[in-house]
Amino acid sequence: TVWAFNGRGHSVTVISAAQRKVVATIPLPGKPEFPQVDGHGTVFDNIEDKSEVVRLAARTLKLTATWPAGCDSPSGLALDRAGHRLFPVCDGNKMSVLDSRTGKLLANPAIGEGPDAVRWSARRHLVLVSCGEGVLSVIDAAKPDYPTIETLSTMRGARTLGYDAATDRIYLVTAEFGPRPAPTPLNPRGRPAMIPGSFTVLVAGR
Repeated sequence: TVWAFNGRGHSVTVISAAQRKVVATIPLPGKPEFPQVDGHGTVFDNIEDKSEVVRLAARTLKLTATWPAGCDSPSGLALDRAGHRLFPVCDGNKMSVLDSRTGKLLANPAIGEGPDAVRWSARRHLVLVSCGEGVLSVIDAAKPDYPTIETLSTMRGARTLGYDAATDRIYLVTAEFGPRPAPTPLNPRGRPAMIPGSFTVLVAGR
């Protein structure tokens, strides 16, 4: 199945790849953000506007739990499958660590401002968070207090990342931006336009 999370629709559309048709539309309590799957039939997703995390069953196509995210406006989400831990990243320079079986809040490590993406390194037991202010926050999830062990300078706006576990490399993308447009009733938080030719890929490694 293919799961499409609908931000404005407050739902998830489940599509059968074999039958090429929609098999379910599951209502959600708010605006969904980034999902994760555990490989055993469970799907997790952040509900950004409600500061919640939901759990869904892929076999029954039902919502089975709703938990407080433990921080405000969760966007990116990572999952430690073996350790049963979820890592939502939020506004307010915080991320959460949740037990993926019970939803219990385990910790609230410090991160940079404006996060969007987060990845889990099973090899290193690290949580990698890209933040729009221009830093990559690295959290040591092998220690019980989840310390932030590095704040690596990147570039402003570099909040989308990919992680290659085989090479232990992190890839981030950003660009230079022009002035932010004046707010309008239809677009109160307009985004500044990218400057042509300024798109940049950043590579970070050990």
